[in-house]
Amino acid sequence: MAMLTEARQLVEKVATGNRILAKSGLADAIRISVGHVSARIPNTDLIILKGRGYPVDLLSKMTPDDMIIVDINTNSVVEGPPGITIPKEIPLHTAVFRQRADVMSVVHAHPEYTTLMSVMDKPLALLHHEGAEVVYDGVPNFQEFRVIDSDPLGDDMARAMGSKETLMLKGHGAVSSGRSVEEALVNMMGLEDQAKRNYMALACAGASIRELSPDQVKEYVETRSLGASPPIAIAMWHYYEEQVRL
Repeated sequence: MAMLTEARQLVEKVATGNRILAKSGLADAIRISVGHVSARIPNTDLIILKGRGYPVDLLSKMTPDDMIIVDINTNSVVEGPPGITIPKEIPLHTAVFRQRADVMSVVHAHPEYTTLMSVMDKPLALLHHEGAEVVYDGVPNFQEFRVIDSDPLGDDMARAMGSKETLMLKGHGAVSSGRSVEEALVNMMGLEDQAKRNYMALACAGASIRELSPDQVKEYVETRSLGASPPIAIAMWHYYEEQVRL
């Protein structure tokens, strides 16, 4: 597996990201096998991600040796362990990578509160700092409940996402992107945190909840967006990496 060896550090990061999905609560309990992290190998049309067909398919157990490499133009496995195939939702990842040269990592999961809010057909209100950068300019809601398992559906989804960092999938969780695996994961965490606060606010105040205006958080968001990965992404990565170390 020459390419896997060459990209070993990134392979390890993708495997760790999958374990973090489980540890962080974004993909736990009944969702312990639901979700995937992918990363583009720089200067190629290849991505690394979790496949399907493991004897025990648990995000919390994913290792570098479990990862596969896929061509984003053909949705085909280039390298990987014997017997492991592409995930059914590979078009969810490859469509975003094809349409967004700036994206280096894509995450899909079924976070509890984000999934709940996705069926409310109500824009997420901006309520606090954490996750403000992924909510303040709006989060699109792709109106398809189906599994993203074809190129046409994946392309429609990527167009709905546009240049945004996150996208809700109606009744089907969310997609996040980033300039690194760390950033894509923290964007998903931020979306889920804002969705949880929205649920709590709606439970307390109903449809009359108030929110922060984009102007109030513009400077804060712009400051957090500087650099290849915001400091919070690096900090959160190290925090969870220690907890999921094999």
